[in-house]
Parts: sequence; C-alpha cells; structure tokens
Amino acid sequence: MSQTAPASAAQLGRRIQNPSSWSLRRRLLVVVVALFALLTAAVAIASVMTMRVVLEARVDEQLLEFSERTTVSVARALATGERPTVDPSATPSGALLAIDEGDALGDNFIMNRLGQRFALTERDQRVVLAAETDAVANATLPSYGSYRVIARDVGQVRVITGLSMAEANQTLAALAFVIAVSAAAAVAIVLVLGDWIIRRALRPLTAVIATTERISQLPLASGDAQLTNRVRIEDPASEVDRVQESMNRMLAHIQEAFDARTTSERRVRQFVADASHELRTPLAAVRGYAEITRKHDGDLGPDSRASLERIEAAARRMQALVDDLLLLARLDEGRELERAEVDLSLVVVESVADAQAAGRAHPISLTLPEEPVVVAGDALRLQQVIANLLANARVHTPPGTPVEVALRAEDGEAVLQVVDAGPGIPPEQQSTVFERFARGDRSRSRETGSSGLGLAIVQALVDAHHGTIALESRPGRTSFTVRLPLWAGAEAAGLHDASVVP
Repeated sequence: MSQTAPASAAQLGRRIQNPSSWSLRRRLLVVVVALFALLTAAVAIASVMTMRVVLEARVDEQLLEFSERTTVSVARALATGERPTVDPSATPSGALLAIDEGDALGDNFIMNRLGQRFALTERDQRVVLAAETDAVANATLPSYGSYRVIARDVGQVRVITGLSMAEANQTLAALAFVIAVSAAAAVAIVLVLGDWIIRRALRPLTAVIATTERISQLPLASGDAQLTNRVRIEDPASEVDRVQESMNRMLAHIQEAFDARTTSERRVRQFVADASHELRTPLAAVRGYAEITRKHDGDLGPDSRASLERIEAAARRMQALVDDLLLLARLDEGRELERAEVDLSLVVVESVADAQAAGRAHPISLTLPEEPVVVAGDALRLQQVIANLLANARVHTPPGTPVEVALRAEDGEAVLQVVDAGPGIPPEQQSTVFERFARGDRSRSRETGSSGLGLAIVQALVDAHHGTIALESRPGRTSFTVRLPLWAGAEAAGLHDASVVP
C-alpha cells in the first residue's frame, strides 16, 4: 500500500509534466484559459501603467503650480531683504519644501494633511539637496516615502518643492487589487464555461471513442462478430459529426467485408469437411483391395508386391491426412469437444509409452507430480495433442535427441511441457509453426510422414479445451508449453458437459 501510493503519485506527476499525454479536451481547455489569462494580464498591466502615467502627470501639474507660487514668494522676500520663508497656509497637504541657502539649509518641512509641519531629518535633507534643477524627478525619502520633486534657482538660493505620491500609489494599489481579483474570477468563470463548452463540442467525438472501444472488445478474429454499433449523428453540418458519418459508413463497409469473408470461410470449411468425408470411403476401399490383392495373389512378383505395399502406405497416409482435415474443419465450425473429468497424468503416461514404442531412437524422460492432474476435456483428443507434440519432436530432431515431458499443476491450470534438445526452430519460422501445412524445411521430402498439420491440430484442440500453447525455441532447446484449466476451475466456469464433435 505504501509503495503503490508513491508510484501512483509519480505517474501522475509525469503525466502533468508531459502535455503530450493530455487528452484533447484538457489541451483545448489549457490553451483557452492560458490565452485568456495572458490577455487579461496584458490588459491589466497596460491599465495600471496608463493610470500611473495619468496620476504622475496630474501630480506634476500640481507640483509645477506649487513650485511657481513658492518661487515667487521667495523672490519677493529676497527683493525686500527679508529672510526667504513660505506661508504654511498656502502649502498643500503632503507637500515638501526646502530652501538651500548655499552654506546652510534654511526653512524646510513636510506638511501633512492636518496642516502640521515636520522638519526633515538629515537623511531626508541629503536626498532633497540632490534634486535636479528645473527638472521633475522621483525622490524617495527614508522617512516619508516617494515624492515628485523639482528645484529652482532664485537668486543665491535654491527652492526645492515636492508633492507626495502616497495617494497616487494607493490609487494604483487599489486598482491593481481590483483588477487582480476580477481577473482571477474571470479566469475561474472561463475555466468552468470553457470546460462545459469544450465537453459539449467534443461530445460527438466522445461518442466515436465509446463506439470504437465497444468494437475493439468484439471477437473480430472469429468472424462471427456483428458490427451493429453505430454513432448517433446530431448535426451533420459540423466537422466532428461528419467524422461520425464517415465512421458509420466505414463500419458498414467493414461489416459487409466481414460477412463476405465469413460466408467464404464457411463455404471453404464445408467443402473441406464434405470432401474429407467423401474421400474416406474410396480410400478405405483402395487400402482393402490392395491388402486383398497382396495377400491372396501368389503369382505377383517382388516388384508388384512392393508396389502394392507402397499403395497401402500412401492410402494410410492419405487416410490420416483426410481425418486431420475433417477434424480441423469440424473444429473450425465451432463444434465443442466432449468434456469430462480426465486424468491427464494417465493420458501423458500412455502417450509417452506409445511414443517410445514408435521411436526408440529418441529417449524420453517423464516427470509427473505425486497427485493426479485432473482436467476437463476429451481424453482421446488430449492424447492426440500429446502424441502430435512427441511426433513433432521425433520427426524434426536427429536420432538420439533426448525429449523431456513434464506435467504439473500451477495456479489452477495443468501445465504440460514437451522439450527436446534438437537444433531448434529458426526465429523467422516460429510465428508460422502452428499454421496449416507449415513446414520448417521447404526442401524436406515427405519421407518423414509430416503433413504440416500436426501442430495446427494441436493448437485447434488446445483452443477447443479453452487452453493455451506457447513455443520457445533456440539451438539446443525447443519447448512447447500447454496450459489447460483444471477440473475444479473448469467446472466452476461451466466448461464441461459440452457436445461431442461427430
């Protein structure tokens, strides 16, 4: 539990950091909200900057007017020989005034809103004395904050005036706060409305996805699936709905192709089944007449008797091939095998004994569990599966190659392995070994008796028993692993008491 949670959190973090893994709806929503946020931010910044310029211009107008009055008053005092002073009653609130007499700083003060005067500190005086002459500039007083100041020369003195930017800055802060709150609310509204609008716009595409997912779960490989799922079209004029219409037409064409393929396969299977059934009687007759002729005609020469023996061998081989084709055709038609309780351990022992009698040049070792392995199936067909796997190992490996057969029960399944130490199957041929008439060696003659149907029958019978078969091959080791449901699991799943393949 503690390990799963961090892993899930890490996966979620990677998905958030990787926009390529986002859904189309999320991408559109992020783009819309991001563009709106960028546009809102640009408008907000432009508004604040414009308001700042307007407020500074207004403060500058008031400052120039105050500076002009102050300069005239100081000039009059100097003309009469009096000490330059300023009438505090004519000074606006928040104003700054300082008179630089050259060798000392004369009258200087800050006027607050209540008309009270506060002398400048030494640090404030240094900042004020650094003001440029005849130019409005910003000055930050350590004790009183931001000011717009201007200095003018009047005779032998400099008159420095200034106005506080406190009100302007408060106005800008209030404006920025209102804009920020409004922008955040607008982004939230756009997020909700955008998500709703995008969901509604992509609803037809969601229906297409749902339909394709239902179709992907159909057993299309069996050929019996019916593509009856269609997408309901609401507005044929929109682009997404035209995609839906095209998808419906494509599904209709695919269904027609499936129907045609199913009909063709059914005809081929029926033809193979009928042909195999009809060939059984004449083949039996050929074998019978050949045996009778060879046994009761004493005037036959050695060559004639050899020919009759070859005819009998070919007839037997044809009989086996016809039986295999008939079995495959019936399995292709979906006919279930008889399912009963089968002791697979006993079937494996009998099959190995038969294989040892048929091919003594291949030593076979057998490994069985202590308890019987019981499965649900047809004992005769299961014996055919094991016999075909052992025959495949015997035919396609040189004499003396050891073969190992192992049976065990594992996770509710019976696991049967047939392993040989032969040269192995080339990688390019491993994907086709279970196909019908597949041959590992194209140049191999038919003297080995291989028809190319053995492994195809094995896979068909294993599939009919609701099992699986896997191949692993490399030089020196080829392994076929068959997995079948145990009797208890098959009984619980209802995989027994089925009909019999005729």
